[in-house]
Amino acid sequence: MLRPLVRLLTLLAERATVFLPMALLLGLFLQDLAATLKPLVTPLAIVLLGIAMARTDWPAFAAVLRRPWLGLATILAAMIAVPLLAAPLLRLMPIAEGLALALALMACLPPLTSMAAMSGFLGLDRAHALFAVLVGTALAPLTIPPLALALFGLDLKIGFWAFMARLAAIVAAGFVLALALRWLSRGRESKAAPLIDGALIVALLVFAIPIMDGVTARILAEPWRTGGFVLWSFIATFAYMGVVTLAFWPFVGKQLACTAGYASGSRNNALLLAALPASVDPDYFLFIAAVQFPIYLIPTIMQPIYRRLLRSAPG
Repeated sequence: MLRPLVRLLTLLAERATVFLPMALLLGLFLQDLAATLKPLVTPLAIVLLGIAMARTDWPAFAAVLRRPWLGLATILAAMIAVPLLAAPLLRLMPIAEGLALALALMACLPPLTSMAAMSGFLGLDRAHALFAVLVGTALAPLTIPPLALALFGLDLKIGFWAFMARLAAIVAAGFVLALALRWLSRGRESKAAPLIDGALIVALLVFAIPIMDGVTARILAEPWRTGGFVLWSFIATFAYMGVVTLAFWPFVGKQLACTAGYASGSRNNALLLAALPASVDPDYFLFIAAVQFPIYLIPTIMQPIYRRLLRSAPG
């Protein structure tokens, strides 16, 4: 009975970048299910983080903690330097004010929760990726509100301690799940690894459904406008990724530079859904749905590029 499930999870792990784009179609076509599954967004985020922790090489992660400067530099570049550079440029762009706000706020956000797990599929440094996710998420209450106020005059009305407690609860729950997964797989880690990776793909497939709630209606009502938001989300993702990768490449080598770049392009845009005031331009919420397209397609697009870079480039 378990053998077909094992084969399915192994197949999902081996073909992760093939199945991930299908998650978008699931979300777009299963809109009733999307609304039903909306309460699962936070639990699924915990599952994704727990799987990332379970699959992390903890001795390598301990080495990152002993020399945290590169990880901290990644976070500072992604969450502070990038928005400071992006905000004035976006004001000059001939785009809607709400879209410019969304693109700039995107640059303030920590790396996506699943980024650490996806780094393993892409050949990037999983330990540094997990460091960026955990520390970036922990610092988010300290960096996002003042940047939003200073750059855009936007009061996010985020209660610091409530925000911090919510983020801490997510990280703690993910850690507990990681411990459980490692305990269940002890003594047979090599066999369990593809099964855990397959479970990650299942979680990502399910996660895409509630995130896409209401998007199909917006596409049908405003196809060109929605398409423009998707296009700009790709442009911003590649721009943020490229700037940080190129900035780090001469100093840390190809793998760590690509990891830092991926952290800068892959942002947790849904983090502010519950915190943003009702007065925020509704285009911001359209952008959160639009940016799911690069989030789910970038691994498929970048996998062959990373393979080529990491194989052929010096450093």
